[in-house]
Formats: sequence, structure tokens, C-alpha cells
Amino acid sequence: MSLMICGRTYFDGAVSDRAVLIENGRIAAILDEDDGSAEARVELGEREILLPSAIDLQCALRDWGESERETVETCTRAALAGGVTVVGDQSNTVPRIDSVELVRRRAGDVAGKAWCDFGIAGHPPVNPPDLDGYREAGAFSVQFWPWDQRPWRYPRDTDDSQAYFRRCAELGLKGLIVVDELAFQGTALEEDGERYALQALLRRLDPAFHARVSVTRPDSVETLLGHRDRLPNMRIQVPHHSLFVDRQRAHKKIGSAAFHVPPLRPAEEVERMQQLAMDGKIDVVVSFHAPHRLPDKYSTEPIPGEFTPKAGYSAVEVAYMYTLTKLGIETGCRCYCSGPAGHLGLDAGEIRIGNEANLVIVEEDEGLREQNIHVTGSAGKGVWKVDPSKWRTLAKVTPFVGERLKYRVSKTYLRGREVFDSAGDRFTRGDVRAL
Repeated sequence: MSLMICGRTYFDGAVSDRAVLIENGRIAAILDEDDGSAEARVELGEREILLPSAIDLQCALRDWGESERETVETCTRAALAGGVTVVGDQSNTVPRIDSVELVRRRAGDVAGKAWCDFGIAGHPPVNPPDLDGYREAGAFSVQFWPWDQRPWRYPRDTDDSQAYFRRCAELGLKGLIVVDELAFQGTALEEDGERYALQALLRRLDPAFHARVSVTRPDSVETLLGHRDRLPNMRIQVPHHSLFVDRQRAHKKIGSAAFHVPPLRPAEEVERMQQLAMDGKIDVVVSFHAPHRLPDKYSTEPIPGEFTPKAGYSAVEVAYMYTLTKLGIETGCRCYCSGPAGHLGLDAGEIRIGNEANLVIVEEDEGLREQNIHVTGSAGKGVWKVDPSKWRTLAKVTPFVGERLKYRVSKTYLRGREVFDSAGDRFTRGDVRAL
């Protein structure tokens, strides 16, 4: 069935009145007004805007031994409610995904449970030759956490990192590299761990490797920018929280639960990160969705081999709308939609003829001042805040709790099919696909 969505639309860098025709799951035409050719029509409300849906490339789907913290179903439904139609699994599961067999098992399990498109990522395999079978088994990416990488002072004459990265490129596997120095964690040098690790990584990266390099400091972004010419396939990725919350404010709001690895940065660095994003210097923003139970986040009793409290925040349901609120539609859509789509080579991420019709209708608030709740009995009409108590994800801890949002999701479309409607809190499972 063909569908025409009419109203304010973010198209070609600006918001203007358009009529977007969808046929066979793709955008068939973008018109100045409805020509009556579609079988069905959606008229946007006065404060509604049609945007591309988000692509979140680092999001822990959990399940298996972590099902109490999150399941594939709860996470992907939360993604749809947050305007996200593609999630890249962070793959920090139990057991650890480090073999062809586990990649294949993970891909099959997620395909049966996911409510949106997904990508499976594996860790470097325990048996190195297994890497050759990762893509056929269902992986789109290999993740390199600090413990998967050679230490920054590893002898150069025996360092095989570049050869390993080159092999990933030859196999058509994307990469995620989280930059930090494991040996510095919990020491006086922890703050500088990213700088040392980045220096080591840059001499190891192979130019052919399509890798997202995840950093949390503005100096790291600027260092990576200086290597663009030599590393044309490298993309600069920044976690959502590194753009919007500093260490002091997070600890003031949620106490010990604000603990994170890599650590949160000072306010002045967070402000610089936002400016770099506005200037188009950051390619990809991710939720870094790390779902944990309240006891995990507030535990102070040491657990062998674990961070205490657990590091990370729940974010998939709010990160896209929060980014739009703080950085605006142009920057938000570039970092969360077109940037990730370009890295993956997808026909998505923009409202453009020929692209998949992965779209979200967002509602803009009325700009009203908050009311005195002791007088009115509520926060006031049109005032939307980050409220984890209403989230679909099982995890509820965020340093952004209580902060006001300018945008919220009304409807989400996956290849032209409505998969989420906020009015009735209604989800529809479509035909999901793997990256």
C-alpha cells in the first residue's frame, strides 16, 4: 500500500512543508503538496515534524545470562519508542560472543525477538581463524574494547594489531574500537588513559578498515581529525553522555550510580564536545545503552572481576530526542541518522528519494513554562521530561532524569510501516532485517 505523509518535513537541510510518498517501503517522491496518488494519507499536526529515524550503533540488547537487566524484546521496543529503527548490539552478553558458533546463535536469537533492524557484533574470537567465518555467521562488526587491544606500550616489533585490523577489512567486517587504557583504570593516570591509548591506536590502524573510533574527550576528536587523510575509512564516534553530562553534575544528580568507564569528563570538555558536534566534526553519536538494575548501579560491595557500581546508563529510549533537544535537528539527524547510515553504506538516514522509509514523526513542545505543581497538581500541559518510570526498557538509571525535552516521538515507521504509535502505546512487529 502506498502512503503519503504531509506536513513539516526535514528535507535537504531545512524544515518545510512537504508531501512524502512511500511505496514498497521506500521514499518514492518528495512533493510540494499531496497529489492524491497514494492509497493512504497521514496529515501531520501543527507541532509535528517528519524526520529520519535514528540508527544507534552501540546498544546493549542483552538477554541470555543478562535477561534480568534487559532482553532483546524490551530493548528493541524501547528503541522504536525512542525513534530508533536500527540498533547495533553491544554484545556484552553472557556468554561472551567470541566464536563463529556464538555469532550464529546470537544472530538467530535476535532475529526471532527483535522489533527493529539490528546488527550483531562479535569480540575478537578466541580461536583466531574463526574471524574468517564471522560475517557469514551473521556479524557486521567486530568490537575491540580496551581488554581486546594490545597495551599502549606493547613492543612494536611483535605487535600484530595492524595485520588483524587489515584482515577485518578484507573480510568486509566493520569495527568498533573503544579507546581507553585498561592498565590505567583505577589509578592516578586514569584521566589520561584515552590519550595514551589513542596514540597507540593511530599507529596501528589500517587505512582500509571501516572502524568507528569511540572517544570521550575533545582533544581526542581533534587528534583524530588530524589523521583523516591517512585514515579515510575511520569514523569518529562519541557516546551520548559524553556530549551532555559532566562528572560533577552527574554525581550530584544520581550519586555513585554516575560511575562510568571511560570516566565522565569536566564541564568545559563537555561544552567543547558539543561545539565539535555542531561544527560537523563528530560523525556518529550512540546511546552506549548499558542496562543495569538499580542494585547493580548503587552497589558498593566489591565483586571480583567487576566494576562496582556497574558502569553505564540506560539511554536508547531517550538519546535521539535528547540530542535533537540540545543540538537541534540538523546536528541531531547528522550524528544519529545520516552519519551512521553513511558508515554502513545504507540507503537510509535521510529523507531522500530512493531511501528506505525509516521515519519518525516527532512532536515539538509548546514552549510553555512549568507550572507550580503544588498549585496545579501537575507539571503542566506540554512539559515533557526524561522520566525513566515510563520507559519500556528494563533499566531505569540515567543522569538525565528530570531534564526537559523539546521533542517526543509520536510515530515510528520501519520501511513505511507504522511500528510504534505513542497515542495508544501500540507496537507492531514488522519484518526486521540484520545488517
